[in-house]
Amino acid sequence: MRSTGEDLCYNGMGGRIQIRKEVKASRKPLRRQFMGAFTLVLFYSFIGSMLVWGSTLYVLINQTDKSILPANYYEQQIPQILGYVDQQKDALLSPSKQNALEHVILTKGMQYQIVNLKGQIVYGWKGQTFVNSPEEVLSKLNRSEKQGGKYINYHPILDSQKKLKGMLVLRYSLSVSSNNPGNGLLVMLILCSLIAPFFFIVLFSFIFARKLGKRLEPSIARIIGGARRIQQNDLNFSVAGAGGSKELIELSDAFEEMRIALEQSLKWEWKLEQERRDMISAIAHDLRTPLTIIQGHVDNLIESGARRPERLEKYLLTIQNSTQRADKMLTELLFMNKIDTPDFVLQYTRADLLAFCERKKDEYALLCREKWIAFDFSYVNRRCDQEQQFLVDTSRLEQVFDNVITNSLRFTPVEGRIEWTVIVEETQITFDMKDTGKGFSALDLRRMFDKFYMGDPSRSLDKGHSGLGLYTAQLLITKHGGHIEAGNRVEGGAQVIITVPCKKA
Repeated sequence: MRSTGEDLCYNGMGGRIQIRKEVKASRKPLRRQFMGAFTLVLFYSFIGSMLVWGSTLYVLINQTDKSILPANYYEQQIPQILGYVDQQKDALLSPSKQNALEHVILTKGMQYQIVNLKGQIVYGWKGQTFVNSPEEVLSKLNRSEKQGGKYINYHPILDSQKKLKGMLVLRYSLSVSSNNPGNGLLVMLILCSLIAPFFFIVLFSFIFARKLGKRLEPSIARIIGGARRIQQNDLNFSVAGAGGSKELIELSDAFEEMRIALEQSLKWEWKLEQERRDMISAIAHDLRTPLTIIQGHVDNLIESGARRPERLEKYLLTIQNSTQRADKMLTELLFMNKIDTPDFVLQYTRADLLAFCERKKDEYALLCREKWIAFDFSYVNRRCDQEQQFLVDTSRLEQVFDNVITNSLRFTPVEGRIEWTVIVEETQITFDMKDTGKGFSALDLRRMFDKFYMGDPSRSLDKGHSGLGLYTAQLLITKHGGHIEAGNRVEGGAQVIITVPCKKA
């Protein structure tokens, strides 16, 4: 821990985001801390609930004259009311019986209606009509229903001959607040006393959870910040000494050991990588000078001639081809060393894609004619605006196409065919290259984009390439924001599809 009592937290980019005052470290296990917090939550919730219950009891004692009716109080009166109705029979249809009936029905919390067979209200509550026709009288007999939070009960009124003469409609509530309109405050107090334990559990859980979170958060933030800095290849930090709990201390110490081991490992790998780059650069530089001298002497010998010129020229041409091949391999090696660096960027320029492809088509067609191979080219623009000017690095795209077409020429037999199709769409450009050669082997399909892979030995007839062509092509297309994939055609031969984003100039 920092002696100043402050804790540094880091953002995902490796920078400091804020300085927090560090909460007093705790070496207690998380289980003990959680159990302690849970015990305190229950204790304070019990104390709070006791206070609420005591207040409620005090109010009840001092208001004994105000009784609280239960929710089903009026529903419990229904059997007594119905017994009186059955006793009085059809005499209840006379309005003179209204006062006697209202001595039985508690009209303070219950409404009633006496209805004749026509569905007309003889007397009683006039606030709402529940039956409007003789048919409804028959359909609702001995039924109960709920309307607007109230319960409606329909009971028949019979004469001495058990014939239907009318109906009693009772309307009541099953709510404590509705049954006690004058005791609203007292009812609310009772309800609050019932929910008090749950309220205090939630309240004190939030308080103690926040307190525990403040204790654990600094250490967790330091570990998360360290993980994000590792993601950014920044190992210049330390999480040792994080507190909060025994487990977090052990986790931070283990994280610190991992960081130290990772830092040592990466430093060693970075050192080896730099040594490899330096070696490649040195070898390429040392070999280019003598090769250039040899190339110059070979050119002079070819021009000046010698005895038996027909044999001398043949040997010198072989030497020339070999030196050119070596020079090409060194060029690829130097470019690969350059493209692998993070500071390598593409040079986008405004280019006419159709004109560029037409120029490359002419070059490839000439190479194919020299090897008696047919070459087909097609260009399709599916854009609505028929735009031809795009921002691309034409030199790097040319390098990619040259690598792919060269591979096709290497493995396409005489009288074979190479097809190149360019499709321009709204969001991307697709370059589809096919041939009628042997296609890729299973080993090629797995490793063709690997660095220095020179092809399946059982398939490759030409050993003079560096194995960097497709690897370089993949890197360049990736830097264009595109994708390259290769496979075999169903009808035979290889196929390479390249897609790059469509960036208008």
